Amino acid sequence: MSINSDYSLWFLLPCLVFAYFAARYYYAKNDWFKQQSKFLRIILRGLRTSILFLLFLILIGLIFQQTFYRKEKPILITLVDNSASMLTFKDSALIRKQVNSLQNKIKDKFKDKFELVTYSIGSDFKEQNSFNFSEESTALEKGITAIATNYYNRNVGALIFVSDGNYNVGGNPIYAAEKLNLTPVFTLGIGDTIPKKDHFIRNTVYNDVVFLKNKFPIEVDIEANRIQNKTTRLSLWQNGKLLDASTITYSNEKHQFYQHTFLVEANTPGFQVYQVRIDPIEGESTIKNNTQSIYIEVIDSRNNVMFLSAAPHPDIAAIKSAIDQNETIESRYVSTKDFNVPTKKPDLVIWHEPGVQFDDKILKYLTDNRIPVLYILGPNTPAAISNKLNLVAISNSKNQTDEVLSLYNNSFSTFEISESCRQAIGFYPPLNSKFGSVRALNPTDILLYQRIGNIAKSDPLFFFGKNSQQNYAVLYGEGIWRWKLNDFVRSTTHNNFNELINKSVNYLLIKRQDIGLSVSLPKSFTKNEPVIVSASFYNEYLEPISTPIISMVIKNEAGLTFKSQFGVSGTNYKLNAGKLAPGKYTWQASTTYKGKTYSKNGYFLIDDVQLEQNNASANHSTLKQLAIQSNGKYRFLKDYEKTLEEIASRDDIAAVQYEEKAFLSLIDLSWLLGFLVALVSLEWFLRRFKGSY
Repeated sequence: MSINSDYSLWFLLPCLVFAYFAARYYYAKNDWFKQQSKFLRIILRGLRTSILFLLFLILIGLIFQQTFYRKEKPILITLVDNSASMLTFKDSALIRKQVNSLQNKIKDKFKDKFELVTYSIGSDFKEQNSFNFSEESTALEKGITAIATNYYNRNVGALIFVSDGNYNVGGNPIYAAEKLNLTPVFTLGIGDTIPKKDHFIRNTVYNDVVFLKNKFPIEVDIEANRIQNKTTRLSLWQNGKLLDASTITYSNEKHQFYQHTFLVEANTPGFQVYQVRIDPIEGESTIKNNTQSIYIEVIDSRNNVMFLSAAPHPDIAAIKSAIDQNETIESRYVSTKDFNVPTKKPDLVIWHEPGVQFDDKILKYLTDNRIPVLYILGPNTPAAISNKLNLVAISNSKNQTDEVLSLYNNSFSTFEISESCRQAIGFYPPLNSKFGSVRALNPTDILLYQRIGNIAKSDPLFFFGKNSQQNYAVLYGEGIWRWKLNDFVRSTTHNNFNELINKSVNYLLIKRQDIGLSVSLPKSFTKNEPVIVSASFYNEYLEPISTPIISMVIKNEAGLTFKSQFGVSGTNYKLNAGKLAPGKYTWQASTTYKGKTYSKNGYFLIDDVQLEQNNASANHSTLKQLAIQSNGKYRFLKDYEKTLEEIASRDDIAAVQYEEKAFLSLIDLSWLLGFLVALVSLEWFLRRFKGSY
């Protein structure tokens, strides 16, 4: 023990002298004190001196340093490969028995000398003592890295690693083992290292998402062992139908690779399941790895635009010809009298003269589904219908028509218009519109103002807005087809007209976050990972809330349903549906808020990964390298007793003694403060007992 202080310890001597004389001075002029016995006077002065001296001791900041020595036993870690490939060899029946014997032997031999821990590694790294060898992937690097991280700066005496050496997830464990400084790795290998007669699909490379009508490649890598001078067939299937095939001819080499690329056209939207097959060859060790399924989502990325009107019109033809040049847009025309709720909800509706044969059910469908609309309000749309649409307010209307020119708004910044297009707008012929003053309702962005001759008006001609139901645009006039003709007369192209229409349409097609339910989950999972779904709900102020109860129904291809409910996580929702069997699933999430029902639906796939089937032979070269670079030893699992004997005889695997220092201040000693209080109390008691006040 050593003593440290903020001041020199020599200060204690003058402190003691000061305390003594301060005590004498305190009692020197006290008549009551002079009447007491000599013994009591000595006791009282001694108590007062001790009290003052202890206060000085505390204030001077004395710190006591103590040194302790802690002995830590070495840690013996056993890491067992728990993947399915451990049971694919001829000695697989003995593996469980040998691993159990190894564990029991380690416990009996080293329970007093080592701190013992056992982990498994397959898909995940975890601490456990029993093994079923059923995990569908092997991430050896993850196991070695986790040990290096969890036991950093600890006395790890040795690592016993039981494995076949094969890994199919992550990198090579040899590089991760470099982080285990000064820790010998003793590897125990299982399985046959001689390659069996087998050919299999080693790997497939493809895009998870492709677009409808596009062609996409599927690259297939084939590996063959001890199959020489043979011919087989590699084929691609979908829904039991052969799409393409290629002949493989193996040479005289014992170990061969073959690569082939299929070029496939995406003809059907949604999740598509393809199967790559390689025909079996007589005598190969297994055919489980001759087939591999591929899951690809085919997306129809085109936006669906619907034209609505009471009758065909040149304006519709002009606008349709402009947007049909965009390959990402699919358009169709529907007359208002033939309108039915479409099976596929349109992304945008262009409604020409909605006042002609106006139908309330159309307006309700558009507002309920929050579909953006481009309204073309010509002179045939009554003011009453315009007011009902909640778009514009028209005053001074006398059922007369007017011709208005267009004027570009230089302050418009919602999207960019080229300079040539701006100039062309100034030459466009007038549109026919209803006579009267026009005022836009709701917040708007005005692209074009009305113009009469050279006089600019404040009335809007073409503008964009948003109400509580949807985004919209309004063209207040009929005859836009003349703009297209004027464009061609002046420039022999329709470029300016097409730019104006397409940029306006693209702006309305932008998906914007709105009130309601939002559900997020990946499109595919493996059968080894849980299906985790996230959801959010936004109120009318676009704030995420967690008061609605959201339920979810998941259905597999056989029609079996799984019903569950989201849990609240802050202002969001989470649902863990657990691990599901391979196949295609549909889902629907729904909730009710303020009397209105909201729902979302979709589908996802559970991929039947078969990574462990690709390894027909053990990879003991990895185990040997791990042992060599760490100063350990490689052996077969059946020889584990020799490994345990070597660990027991190693001089470099020993307990470590750590020196630890503890610092203690006097003010932290509760007994010292208690002693000080006791001295003060004793002095007070003696004085009171003898009649002093």
